[in-house]
Amino acid sequence: MYYILLAVVSIVMCYKLGDWKNWRNYYSTILFFILSSVVCIILTYNHPLWLYHPSVINHTFTDLFISITVYPCTIMMFIPHLPSKITKVILHISSYVAVYTVPEFVAVKLGYFSYYNGWNIWCTLIFNFIMFPMLILHYKKPLYAWGIALISPHILFFIMKIPYSSIK
Repeated sequence: MYYILLAVVSIVMCYKLGDWKNWRNYYSTILFFILSSVVCIILTYNHPLWLYHPSVINHTFTDLFISITVYPCTIMMFIPHLPSKITKVILHISSYVAVYTVPEFVAVKLGYFSYYNGWNIWCTLIFNFIMFPMLILHYKKPLYAWGIALISPHILFFIMKIPYSSIK
């Protein structure tokens, strides 16, 4: 139920704050975000860094549900309101990092979410501070973002000591 509430809140906020007139401008970045999530789901399937503990549906479905509901809403609100001044960009990113990190922290405390294999809230915080600039990069210079995205799983596997043999 927690994740359904999260999706509903995201959709309502996106309905009010999202740039629906220009959704096509953000479509490729939405797909980049979703695909990145799906690749992460697949690559860490046998060596998870976190797991959702839903009461109705399984972890993989919950991950996909969030990817196709929350992530598009995020892009529709995050990119259009991106300021031009660097200090304001940093504040904008920081606010979205908080919006992503705090509900995860709450989910952990409520038992809806668990960390594994060395992952923790600090990893999430760092990851989110990398993810949002990557989304901006993809929106502005998609080929650079794809280049980094191709290297990122290898860096993650190295840092988190995930064996390649665990890939399904």
